[in-house]
Amino acid sequence: FFKGLAGCGSWCCFDEFNRINVEVLSVIAQQILTINRAKALGVPKFQFEGTYMQLNQNCNVFITMNPGYAGRAELPDNLKALFRPCAMMVPDYALIGMIRLLSFGFEDAYNNAKKLVMTLTLCSEQLSSQKHYDYGMRAVNSILVAAGSLRQVVGDLPEWTEAKIVMRSVYDVNLPKFTVEDLPLFFGITSDLFPGVELPHADHGALPKAIDDQCMEGVNIAPGKTFKVDPVPAFTNKVLQLYEMVLVRHGVMVVGQTSSGKTAAIHALSQAMTVCNENGEPYEKVQIHTMNPKSILSGQLYGNFDENTHEWSDGVLAVLYRTCAFDTSPDRHWLLFDGPVDAVWIENMNTVLDDNKKLCLNSGEIIKMTDRMTMMFEAEDLEQASPATVSRVGMIFCETRNLGWKPLRKVWLDALPEAIAPHRELLSTLFDWLVPPITYFVAKRCTVPTPVTDQELMSSLLRLLTCQLEAPDGLASDLPKVLECAFIKGIIWSAGACVDSDGRVKFDVYLRALLADNVAEDEAHLDFLSKNRDYVNQERKAIMPPPEGALVHDFRFDMKKAQWFNWVDPSSRFGIPKDAAFTSVVVPTVDTIRSEWLITELLTNGFHVLCTGDTGTGKSVSVKNHKLLNGSDDSWMSISVNFSAQTTANATQDIIDGKLDKRRKGVLGPPLNKTCIVFVDDLNMPAKEEYGAQPPIEILRQWMDHAGWYNRDENEYRQIVDTQFIAAMGPPGGGRTRITQRYVRHFNVVNFVPFDGESLQRVFGTILDWVLSKGFSSGVKSVSAPMVVATVDVYETIAKNLLPTPMKSHYTFNLRDLSKVFQGVSQGSADLVKDKEQFIRLWSHECLRVFHDRLVTEADREYFTGMLAEKVAEHFTVDFNKKIVVEL
Repeated sequence: FFKGLAGCGSWCCFDEFNRINVEVLSVIAQQILTINRAKALGVPKFQFEGTYMQLNQNCNVFITMNPGYAGRAELPDNLKALFRPCAMMVPDYALIGMIRLLSFGFEDAYNNAKKLVMTLTLCSEQLSSQKHYDYGMRAVNSILVAAGSLRQVVGDLPEWTEAKIVMRSVYDVNLPKFTVEDLPLFFGITSDLFPGVELPHADHGALPKAIDDQCMEGVNIAPGKTFKVDPVPAFTNKVLQLYEMVLVRHGVMVVGQTSSGKTAAIHALSQAMTVCNENGEPYEKVQIHTMNPKSILSGQLYGNFDENTHEWSDGVLAVLYRTCAFDTSPDRHWLLFDGPVDAVWIENMNTVLDDNKKLCLNSGEIIKMTDRMTMMFEAEDLEQASPATVSRVGMIFCETRNLGWKPLRKVWLDALPEAIAPHRELLSTLFDWLVPPITYFVAKRCTVPTPVTDQELMSSLLRLLTCQLEAPDGLASDLPKVLECAFIKGIIWSAGACVDSDGRVKFDVYLRALLADNVAEDEAHLDFLSKNRDYVNQERKAIMPPPEGALVHDFRFDMKKAQWFNWVDPSSRFGIPKDAAFTSVVVPTVDTIRSEWLITELLTNGFHVLCTGDTGTGKSVSVKNHKLLNGSDDSWMSISVNFSAQTTANATQDIIDGKLDKRRKGVLGPPLNKTCIVFVDDLNMPAKEEYGAQPPIEILRQWMDHAGWYNRDENEYRQIVDTQFIAAMGPPGGGRTRITQRYVRHFNVVNFVPFDGESLQRVFGTILDWVLSKGFSSGVKSVSAPMVVATVDVYETIAKNLLPTPMKSHYTFNLRDLSKVFQGVSQGSADLVKDKEQFIRLWSHECLRVFHDRLVTEADREYFTGMLAEKVAEHFTVDFNKKIVVEL
């Protein structure tokens, strides 16, 4: 580059120069120094990087750059010394505004420009500090552009004074980005600066009605993913704000928590504009091109040179951008980047987002953006975005509290089967009665290992209700009773399934009190009522609450018999085949049977499942042994993917692609008439990048949201059909991370709790009886039951008393350790273990190997030996030191 510069004598401006790595900047400094010295000597030719070449004295280099923040480097001293710094002052916004307004034909430009600038100044001082707020020159400019275009539209209409035009422009550009708390302050500021100015209602013609119609018909996000949306005013307002923003900015960013309606708003607007165009209204058709920038490498997004052949290959963005730029149709093109924003990939787009409107690729190609193109970004937050990015885009901020959970209920009730539709009112009152207090209780009073939002709990409940209402055996005749009990069961396995063991106990107490209308004195309920004044206490009781005597989780409701039953028949016994291997034995317990029912119901109805829980609670075993995944059902096939800290997005994509068949061009799927279940184990293990993204999870989220991903060889979109996901992961900590909520929201979260004492005794009692049935004497068999109780007692005691510390971080005991004790005991031979004391000695030895060998201090080891002696005396009435310990 510098050779060409020196040879032709042109001036060059390097914009954003400090985004280059420091190592490269040092090399550049040497090259510029060589050129400068040759110019100073006035020589016609000079030696440059191994070439003796001609020098044109006119060549010069300029640098423009922002000071250091994320993604920026500090210039090395040898480079700084070659340039004369020139600090740019903050310009007089009011003067610039006045000149621009005069050019648009405003008469009172001076006062309007002052008010416009004062509005932004007061906002920056009085409103809250948010990452997505920006009140700089670009914000002023976008208001001026909006004012100019509005002025041309309304002309000299008497109801539109100049103050109204400026105020409307300030509203259009700024209102969409403010949080709920800041809106009253903003309205106060504008009413003080523009006293007595009342804005006429904006006329968007046929667009608002088209938006409502498209929401009711269904918003099509991707092939096979069409969702009906309840067009509540808060949502349609956001859609119209997005439309107004698209008119004045060519870069638009839609930011907000998951389930706040970002994707739905963008696609609803594009569908509505397309429908209006087809009806002859003055709107353009819209084509949306979606990609997730973090699901591929930066080189696969923009394009890169092959390291060996130095051959250029285009990236996904380069191909899409070029296609849109060279398209001659009058359609609008929205390039939608649906993924986390970080300081690297988005800063490469700075020249596209500012007034240059050019995409500059590494190959030297520069593609100009057309007026019909819009760069759209959809992100959960802007924690990693730089001020340079925030100032370049129009901002739309979405909040879940503007929508709430009621739109989800309305859409679900509208789609009820005909047989149940007459009971719509009953179902609606059940939601009003139970959902607000239960979701508040779970959020405030229970520990939720994998965080879940209220909207996600509501979606989980609706999925479970859908599963239950499509019961293959049909429903009992007393529908009100059946529907209420099914609703209670849905609440238990949505809100009550994502909490930990202690949370389940609290949940049980509170739900029973609520169903019996016995909450007048309940502290948790009084707290809920004080925070939710609009909740109407219905003072109703459940027709048939779950039976007493155990947790609500321990009962299932039979839709055909209209009765609550235990999950497990207490009298049933499970027989293990004689020739089974120890590691393959799975004894059914209430926990495994419940989990199997939940997984079956959700998967057979097309929903995704996320199993969470501590290590050793049987997540992977429950999933892998499930009848839909173990190959016993021919209509299902499974793909198993194990994540680790080093897993990449490309590897994840290749594993899944490699096991699917090509259905037709651009469509992959399992063999015909089969459904594929992808099981992702250790979902939260992939290491987070420098800016917090997890590419393997982003590539999976791209499928969840947009039904496919890009073929990296041809940069073409590839749809994946007839596929579902089930995932398992432990709680965050110890190498595991908290994953993005935008991915969790697609799943029903089921938290696997550690087995209770009764389940443990059932499992290991069955296994030990199976072991001792292989020819052991009756004396040995007599200690089977006390041995199971003793092992569980030892495990619970050590887990409670020997806790992990920074020096003893490996003091974490789980059910796998318990299993190892019995696995060791099962290795005993009936020929060698002939009496009770020998068997207890074998058991003590296994306890020492599993637990004692992990302990690092003498004090801990002595404590464990003493505790083991106590347990032997307590459970087997044998003196440990005299009868069990043998002196060698």
